[in-house]
This record gives sequence, structure tokens and C-alpha cells, in this order.
Amino acid sequence: MTYKVIFTDIDGTLIDINTGEYRGTKKLIPILKKNNIPLILCSAKTCSEQNKIREDTGLNEPFIVENGGALIIPEGYFNFPFNMPVSKAKKGYSIIELGKPAIKVRKKLDKIRKKFKIDFLGVSDVSLNELAKMTGLSIEDARRMAQREYGETIIKIRKDDMVRFIKIAYGMGLKLIPGGRFFDMTAGNDKGKAVEILINLFRKEYHNDVKFFGVGDSENDASMLNHMDIPMLVQRPDNSWSNIEVKDIIKVQGIGPDGWKNAFNRIMKLD
Repeated sequence: MTYKVIFTDIDGTLIDINTGEYRGTKKLIPILKKNNIPLILCSAKTCSEQNKIREDTGLNEPFIVENGGALIIPEGYFNFPFNMPVSKAKKGYSIIELGKPAIKVRKKLDKIRKKFKIDFLGVSDVSLNELAKMTGLSIEDARRMAQREYGETIIKIRKDDMVRFIKIAYGMGLKLIPGGRFFDMTAGNDKGKAVEILINLFRKEYHNDVKFFGVGDSENDASMLNHMDIPMLVQRPDNSWSNIEVKDIIKVQGIGPDGWKNAFNRIMKLD
């Protein structure tokens, strides 16, 4: 038997990008559990945000946070000791950090703001009440969004400043990662590297008898999907598919969670 492992983006795939609702995808996760198919969350969302989803759905697999800022592995998940350097440990988890700490990223952003007179707002620049109002999130969800450890989410900037802002940020070693509504500024975060590490662990666990499936919706998922045996792309809210350069990618009908359900059906039918 060939094992299956699924990597998935969250916003615009597993959940609705505007409402945060599962629209039926949550009911499919117990089926994956019954068939021993791990579901790996791989998203821009923070550890706190992803843990809420993991609690909601009963997931206990490893997960990748903040666009590859860190790979988080539950203790004892794999049936062998892995010898890669673990950056730190939290109760019940080993954490492999790839991104620079948020405080270092924010210091550079503050320098851009003061030295180059570019006005913008990150999640750390506003109160939780302001963040909730700007994003449409509840206070608790805004708190989870604000708990960034490996970068900063920019929630407001003038369009006229974007080109100059990006050029200066890149010159300071920062990287812009676009999102559905906002964008993240990071340093060192690498979703593809985090995926590669985890794939190698699963290959060892399953003695190379494993097939990897990936489900995404945007260009930001390319680094994840490029590592998949079977990469899949769901439709965006305007019914289009992202113009993404991934070999042999399967364009699945359905927007967001509806597309995810169709991808799920394909995965379950494939040997």
C-alpha cells in the first residue's frame, strides 16, 4: 500500500477567504483520519491561528506557520528520532525555526518608516479593537492574528508608496509575501524549505512508499506545490485560477472550500 499525505493552504482553500467558514471541508477530516492520511496545514497564519483550526478539526499532525517561518512537530509524532537541529521546544512540540524573529523584522520596518517617511500600519501598530475593526475579525481572532513570531503583516499602506517600499525593504534583507487581503514582511521564511524537511521525514516514516498531494489557491502556494507529486489548484473568488508556474498542476473546479472538497474526492480515488 502506498501512503498518502496532504499539504494544504488554509485561506481560500480549506476555509472561505472572506468568512473563515469551512463550508463542509471540516466534515471530510474525520474521513482522512479513518484512512490514516495526514493533513498538513501550511499557511501564512500564525501558530495561534492554526492551533484554533487544529482544535476545531481534531488535527494533530505537524504544521507549517507564517509562510515557512517555522515547522512545528508534535513530540513523538514520528516513530524515529530526527537529527535535524530543533530551534526550540514548547510543551508537547519540537519547533524548527527558519524565519527571523518578528522583533528584528519590525525594527527594520520602523527604520523604513522613520528614515524614508513611508507611512504604513502593521498588526503591531494598532490595538486589538482597531485590528478587529479593520479586518472584520472578532477580538479573539484578531489577537491570534497579531501573535506573529516570524514577521509582520502590513494591513495598510498607500498604493503610491508600494514600489518604493518594496525596493527599500528588499535592500534591507526583507521579503514580501503577498496574501489574500494583506501582505507579510519576513526575513528567512521559506515555505518550500519547511515542506521539504517534512516530506523527507514522512519518506523515512513510510520507507519511501508515500505520495504527496498539495492543495492551494494562489501564487504564494507555488513553493509548497512544487514539492508535491500531485499539486492541485482551486479557483479564486472570481472563478479564475492563479497564474502559477507548477509542473503538471491540476486545476480543480470550485472556489475555495468547494474546490477543496473536489480535490479531496480526487485524492481519495487515486491509488
